[in-house]
Parts: sequence; C-alpha cells; structure tokens
Amino acid sequence: MRKVLLFFALMAASLSGRAQSAYCASFGDYQSGAWISLDTLRMTLRSTGDIVWSGGADYKPDTGDAKTDKLLKKKARVIQHRDSLYVNCRGLKCKAMLFGNWYAPATVFDRDYILLVAKSLQAQESGHRSAVLFGAIGAAISLSSNKDNYQCYVLYPATEVVEPVDRDMIEPLLQDHPTWLKQYQELDKRSAYSPDVVLPLLQKLGLIDTLPAVRK
Repeated sequence: MRKVLLFFALMAASLSGRAQSAYCASFGDYQSGAWISLDTLRMTLRSTGDIVWSGGADYKPDTGDAKTDKLLKKKARVIQHRDSLYVNCRGLKCKAMLFGNWYAPATVFDRDYILLVAKSLQAQESGHRSAVLFGAIGAAISLSSNKDNYQCYVLYPATEVVEPVDRDMIEPLLQDHPTWLKQYQELDKRSAYSPDVVLPLLQKLGLIDTLPAVRK
C-alpha cells in the first residue's frame, strides 16, 4: 500500500506547476514511470449511444490538438488525469473478447497491476448475439446504460493479459475474512461481479487505494 501511495505522490510531484495530466506511450513506460506531461486534457464520458453504435470503453481524451488526440487514441496506453487513471482498451481482450477503442477508468491494483472497469463479458456477448439476431436495435437494447453490465478486470502490464475479477478470483482473497466470504458467497451471480460490490471490497482488503472514475 505504501508503494501505491508513493506512486501517486511521485506522480503529483512530477506534474507540479504544470497541468495535472500525463500519459505513457507503452505499458513498459508505465512500469518504469516514464510519463509524458500534457498541458491540456479533458476526459469526456462517452454517451451510451456512442458506445452502442461504435463500441469501446467509456472515456475519450480530448486535448484540442488533432495530432495529440490521434496519438492518445492509437498509441498511448495509460493516461493519468488529476486523481484518476485510465487505460486505453485498444487491442486489449479478455477470453477472446475485444474491448474496443477508447479508455476505461482504472486504478493501481496490488501494487504491480492495473484494475479497470469495462463492459462485462456477459453484456458484450449479449450485445453481440442481439446484433446478429436482431440487428443494431437489438444490440442497443442489450447494451443499455445499466451499470450492472459493467465488470472489473485485472490487467498485467508486462504481458497485457486481462482477466475478469470473478468469484474464482475474489473468494481466495477472502479466506482470512470468513464473515466477508460468507456475505459474498450469498450474492447472486450478477451482484458478485458488479463493480458496486467488488470495488469497495478490494478497497477494504487494501488491494486498491483510489476508486476508478466509473460511470454513474
């Protein structure tokens, strides 16, 4: 936990006197702390309609400079903006399911990894099936703004492997907390992977410090 706090302290210090925003061009740069400052940045929450029709994650960076915006869309991997962390989902996949373009809210997980929040595998699969069977309208209905359609994922920066935070991951973490484990095991399937449940639980376990800037 001290390493997590030190990470954000160093980040703030490196950006003191400048805009509180920066990006890493690769996950390797992220691991080595090679941040590049941005003088101007706005992280825009994409509309549900945009996500339904073109896919991808929730946040879109905007600097006002076309060249920089293109770099952030296609090349950059991690953005730090004020107190929040964002991961570029471009090229990332989990169990053969691609996340699409743009950025998902994230936070440091267990010091060495990144925890991000994006559409759940179930929601993505449901949207894909609806698109095949009923076209774009069916996909739009399936991928509504319901926050139950979101899930937490762990990203391993060194390999870019992404794994879902599910019962198989959570329950071993709760072995030393029998009361929490019992409460968790009593949850239904959807609630068990909901960020509303998972994020506070991981915070209580001391595995994450700052909560991601998830869609409300």
